Amino acid sequence: MADEIGAITARISEIQQRINALSSQPAASPPAPSADAPTFEKTLAAAQAPPPAAPGTNTMLPSTSGVAAPPASLGPLPVSPSDVNVVPIASAAGDYGMLIEKYAVQHGLPPSLVKAVIQTESGGNPHSVSGAGAMGLMQLMPENVKEAGISDPFDPEQNIAAGTKQLAGLLSQYHGDLDLALAGYNAGPGNVRKYGGVPPFTETHNYIQRVRAAMTK
Repeated sequence: MADEIGAITARISEIQQRINALSSQPAASPPAPSADAPTFEKTLAAAQAPPPAAPGTNTMLPSTSGVAAPPASLGPLPVSPSDVNVVPIASAAGDYGMLIEKYAVQHGLPPSLVKAVIQTESGGNPHSVSGAGAMGLMQLMPENVKEAGISDPFDPEQNIAAGTKQLAGLLSQYHGDLDLALAGYNAGPGNVRKYGGVPPFTETHNYIQRVRAAMTK
């Protein structure tokens, strides 16, 4: 019995010594992660990074303002009107107001009528040419140009001078009847005579209405 107690006591003492020896040793440092080992920072950065672009896809370039620059595939920006060589559409009441006043008074016409005819005929474009060959602001036909004896139907003053004279002649011919005068200016006096009044042409009826409407603006 005494021998068994002594053996147990010796065993306990041996275990105690081992425990003391282990507790006195410095704790081992954890192994350093390899360069390829994932870390929390690497994982977070990977989660926040945008997905890689597919081959051949245009990517958004960084901008100093913090806004992404447009991709090259958008093409050139729209060109401003000042960069385009266009023919300006003049205002009949603006650029040619003095000429309209001059020749309207000279031929006894209301300036508002001359302005309205110019606006309806050409939109104020002195270079306008119709499919039928009418030219300039008041859309003079070649025979009218020849009859008026003008050298340049696209010259605003010559065109207005001849157009107002022709319009005044029609008003006199139809005893001041504006509809007949406008019908003669649009469709020709021959058609007014043929139909005994305003010809039954949709274009001519619309023309008269448009001129009358423009006179009130």
